[in-house]
Amino acid sequence: MGTNITLTQDDLVRFQAGDHLAFSKIFDGYYDLIFQKVFKFCQSKEEAEEITQEAFIQLFIHRHNIQDCEGFFPYLYVTAKRLAISFYRKKIVRQEYQAELKNTYQEHDQPIEAALEGKYLNGILTEVLEELPPQQQMVYRMNKLEGYSYQDIAERAGLSRNTVRNHLSLASKFIRLRLEKILFLIIIIATIFF
Repeated sequence: MGTNITLTQDDLVRFQAGDHLAFSKIFDGYYDLIFQKVFKFCQSKEEAEEITQEAFIQLFIHRHNIQDCEGFFPYLYVTAKRLAISFYRKKIVRQEYQAELKNTYQEHDQPIEAALEGKYLNGILTEVLEELPPQQQMVYRMNKLEGYSYQDIAERAGLSRNTVRNHLSLASKFIRLRLEKILFLIIIIATIFF
């Protein structure tokens, strides 16, 4: 398996009960290994981080499916692999949609439309961000919109690096799910009207 993490039955029981310290131990023990596997597939640090974080979210959500300490890595590996494939497929659809948009519009329409779309999307993002709990909102803004690292955020907010990572992971998932629904509607509307 390639990890040096040692988990006990007590760690498993605490994790299944929702103990965040047990989750942090698992997260710290497997994060780098899962990240490296995902990075080999997608070749993008940001995408690999996002997919790896999502795999851990899925692990936590479905924590009762893990029956023994040996089940963490296989679950994470398979989940991360499926997420990476799904992400790749969505990326291809987005690229095809963007190519179709480029073919559809005249050059003189693009600057005006891009400005309108940018304003509209910023408004949507702002609304979605406001739905997040305050700490997740702060961490997401600092990392994704202002470019602060996990360590910088942890120091400025008085949080641990793992707490920052967990808040960012949960916020990213929430925002991604909300924006995917909106993107889907935009594609449907574009298909109908164009």
